[in-house]
Amino acid sequence: MALLAARAEVAERSPVHPVDGLTDVLGLLDDLTVLGRVVDGLARRLDDVSGVRPGELQALAAVAEGAEHPRAVARRTGQVDEAGPATVDQLVRRGLLGRHRHPASPAGAGEASLVHLTEAGRVVLDQAEGLQIRVLGALLQQVGDAEAQRLRGTVRTLGRALAAPTPESVEQPAGG
Repeated sequence: MALLAARAEVAERSPVHPVDGLTDVLGLLDDLTVLGRVVDGLARRLDDVSGVRPGELQALAAVAEGAEHPRAVARRTGQVDEAGPATVDQLVRRGLLGRHRHPASPAGAGEASLVHLTEAGRVVLDQAEGLQIRVLGALLQQVGDAEAQRLRGTVRTLGRALAAPTPESVEQPAGG
């Protein structure tokens, strides 16, 4: 019951009120949850339009940024190492990635284990980026210049806070 009252209080107060306690933290958590759902919905729509799942786009981007081995692709996309080959194999079958051998590998030594973007993969990645830019552009146009600048500042501040070391006051789970 106290949680519901706290959330109701958050909904009633001004959005520029400083964060000063549990009520504000719960309100921020609710706001971030809603934002996460909206972003997930946008990602699904982009997936429908592009025909490429968000995880596949991340894998293509990882390869474009230099990941050549399926394990490296998995690590750059936040997957466990074992998931990398499945994603890479799917993208190779679709013609978005190609396989090649390491330059130092002797001729005829096993199968090609490294990957690179094909021209089709580069086109898909460019198209997805274009769609993302158009969606964000439309969003910024919808909120107006002043709000867009505030949003950018808030996102930068949040990014810096998330990149900062964990405060000592937050206990780490056992084994972590």
